[in-house]
Amino acid sequence: MKSLARIQQNSQEINRMLAQINALVQVRDASPTQRAQWQAACEEFHSRYENLCFPGGGAMLARVRCGDQDAVDAAIQFLLADPYHFRSGYLKERLWRWLARLPHSASARNRLERAALSYLDRRICREFRAMCKAMARLGRAQFWSQVAERALPSSTDADAHPAAKRAILLLAYGSSVHAGDIARQRFKQLC
Repeated sequence: MKSLARIQQNSQEINRMLAQINALVQVRDASPTQRAQWQAACEEFHSRYENLCFPGGGAMLARVRCGDQDAVDAAIQFLLADPYHFRSGYLKERLWRWLARLPHSASARNRLERAALSYLDRRICREFRAMCKAMARLGRAQFWSQVAERALPSSTDADAHPAAKRAILLLAYGSSVHAGDIARQRFKQLC
């Protein structure tokens, strides 16, 4: 299993390579040398991306759907690390969907609940809905009481507590996916 720090380092490397490509694309037509540098940067990115984007690479990622325990542990570790790089949101969205359908040990559920709670402290990204739907299946009573506690500040001043708004949205998904989708639409209208 990869460490959280290693996952973050891999994410930073993906971001570095992509920044290099973006910088070189501006000057690629200036000379054949510049074009060769840009092509080399693109080739490096494409050859290394699969191994850097997920712990264990694409082969390990494919094993998550099958319920392979090592792959599931790597997926949970990836969600806990919460890296941000090219296509990471799509990847996290898929992982939440896949993990929701698998049986998990108590420790795996604890780690998934910890990852889900961390989503309340940052802005909503594309994988937020998939996380909410997964936790509607996987969350235990203690998790939902922690989410409810995080939603409490909203009773005084909701604008001052965006994390409380996200907790309320997660609670809506906890009651039913339909209720969560309705709350999400209202939330979008307020933003």
